[in-house]
Amino acid sequence: MKITVRAFARFREFFGGQFDIEVPEHARVRDAVRAIARSRPGGGEVLLDAEGDVQRSVIVLVNRARVAGEARETLRLEEGDEITIYPPVAGG
Repeated sequence: MKITVRAFARFREFFGGQFDIEVPEHARVRDAVRAIARSRPGGGEVLLDAEGDVQRSVIVLVNRARVAGEARETLRLEEGDEITIYPPVAGG
């Protein structure tokens, strides 16, 4: 199934601003982020930790709702969903 990816800040520079990726039916957020990481050389170093899981510091949204904690592992995606990735944000 196809989902749309939107990337911001340094992820936009690395992956591009918006693109589509194919993921298996019943894919979860973690599967999509792994597919995003595979879409560019070095993407795994940017998005994934040593175990291949989504780095905790990466901000992930699905259909504009933030996904954190266990939901990154369990939330299933549907055809046409939009996943957004942001690098960690700091500042005041």
